[in-house]
Order: sequence, then structure tokens, then C-alpha cells
Amino acid sequence: MRPCLSDPATDDAALIAAYRQGDDAALGALIQRYQAQTYRLALGILASREEAEDATQEALIAMLSSLPRFRGDSRFSTWLYRLTLNTCLKRKQRRTRPREEPLPSHAGAIADNPGQRPDVQAGRRWLRHQVTRFLAALPESHRLPVLLSDALDLPASEIAGILGLSLPAVKARLLRGRRRLRAEIERYCQEAGLSGWRELLD
Repeated sequence: MRPCLSDPATDDAALIAAYRQGDDAALGALIQRYQAQTYRLALGILASREEAEDATQEALIAMLSSLPRFRGDSRFSTWLYRLTLNTCLKRKQRRTRPREEPLPSHAGAIADNPGQRPDVQAGRRWLRHQVTRFLAALPESHRLPVLLSDALDLPASEIAGILGLSLPAVKARLLRGRRRLRAEIERYCQEAGLSGWRELLD
């Protein structure tokens, strides 16, 4: 029975099985499901829209060529994000000079709180635009788990599979990374003389 390609409830394994049986539309549905997240991950690592687009295309082409050998030992998303991560890290190593483009916004790092005053909500929206510079300053060992968690909304268990770490190690790096991120935000707000910044972070 052919899976319903437009149904989000259709799991990845069913789409992969359909593709292996010759259904090219199933592959299209799989790419459409993950293309945006793959791009967000690439953009968060490379901080360049043009390079992120190239890396996303490269990762999806690599996925296509490797898909016949995908055994399903991990979730397809874990496998794809790990492939994307490796693609991006290799591209970073090949750079001759660092990019100077603005970093992407990680809006999930400081979410809106509907119960807060309008001025506080506006302050939080402004602060969200500053978060990416603080995130970029984190060491990669802390930045990648925070990026995967906040930009892709992945659980710690899947982040562990992508990064090849134990679950306790991921949780520890997320905790340390977020503490350092908060500390950088607090320092920035204090040095800028911003009032009410603690309320912005609560």
C-alpha cells in the first residue's frame, strides 16, 4: 500500500521503503520534510546564507547517494543531521578567511511570554536579535548542542546521536552552554546600561 506522502503522520521509514520500491515522489516528500531544518542547521553553523544553501544541497545529495545503505540503526533525522553537521564542519575547515555576514536568528532561545507587559515583550524581541552574536562566541562543544536544541527543537537523546555523545554529556553541555549564553547576555545588558534586563530573561 502506497503511503500518503502529504500526511505528516507518515513516518520516515515508510517513505524510505516506498522510495526503495521505485516511488520517486516518496523521496521528494522526505526532502521536503527536512530541507528547512537542514538549512537552519547549516545556517547556524556556517553563518552565511549562500554557503548554507550550498551545504544544504551538498548534504541532500550525499543523503541521496547514501540512502540505499541506510540501515535504520538510528532515526533518519539523526542520520541526516549528522551528515549535514559533518558537511558543514568540513566546509568551515576549508575556509581561507572567516565570514563576516550577520548570524541567523535563534528565536527559540528567548521565547515570548504572553503574560508580560508589552514593553517587556518588545524588549525580549529586541534581545532575541542579539542572541546569535553571543551564541557564536560559545566554544563549539557547547554551541552545537544549544543550536540543535533551540534552532531545531531536538530532544537531548537525538542530539546525543547526532554528536556521538552520551546523553549525560549532552545534558551537561546544554546546561553549561545556556549558562554561558545567559551570562554573556547579562554582561551585555549591564554594560549597555539597559534597565529591566533580568525581567527580559525570566
